[in-house]
Amino acid sequence: MRIYLIVALLASYSSAFAVAIPKEVTKTAKSLTYLLRGNPSLDRIRKTPVAGLYEATLGSNIIYITANGKHFILGEIYRTNGTVNLTENRRNRMRMQAINAIDESEMVVFAPKRETKYTVNVFTDVDCGYCAKFHKEVPFLNRAGVKVRYLAFPRAGKGSDTYNTMVSVWCADDQQKAMTDAKNRRKVKDKTCNHPIDKLYSLGQNIGVTGTPALVLPNGKLLPGYIPYYQLIPYLQQAK
Repeated sequence: MRIYLIVALLASYSSAFAVAIPKEVTKTAKSLTYLLRGNPSLDRIRKTPVAGLYEATLGSNIIYITANGKHFILGEIYRTNGTVNLTENRRNRMRMQAINAIDESEMVVFAPKRETKYTVNVFTDVDCGYCAKFHKEVPFLNRAGVKVRYLAFPRAGKGSDTYNTMVSVWCADDQQKAMTDAKNRRKVKDKTCNHPIDKLYSLGQNIGVTGTPALVLPNGKLLPGYIPYYQLIPYLQQAK
């Protein structure tokens, strides 16, 4: 009898703090999966700080839905006190959760010889000119204590020459040398293995990467395009 009473009390306690999501909100959120680009799956629905407004995450999309399910908003929510972009903060957290779920062994990493002060995640394409320009500055970043973690984003897609080259880079015995050779337009020995290229490419698409290079800071902020190393370091300092 005592066990049943404890279970009943725990159930009552949990329900008191559970947030009930209106069925109209859930219905609208599910219908949006068919309207958005790529038909992303519905990941989560939760309340927002705005009364009567719910947040639905569908892939990299953050959608706001009214309690009656009749309206949805694609936009940003700001807190007036300090003008904080709550939507961007949420998006940044989602990015880092997704990246942190990838083991570093599935990336091509250029690490400092001494202490690592900062880490930057870079979605790259070996046939991208600005990616090659960024790569030439990796030694400067390493000397400044910055670890560069490359994630594959072959813009031409699966089966392209770029994709195949990136497979060879990821499967190479010396990934760092293969990456440098590929960025310098030198031939990389053809090689295949059980690689993560498809997973990394899908990850980039899911978190909002549309081109390369795309840099993701430790706080999840996405910086699209090439950024010189001397400008990137202050960004990393602020992100930390």
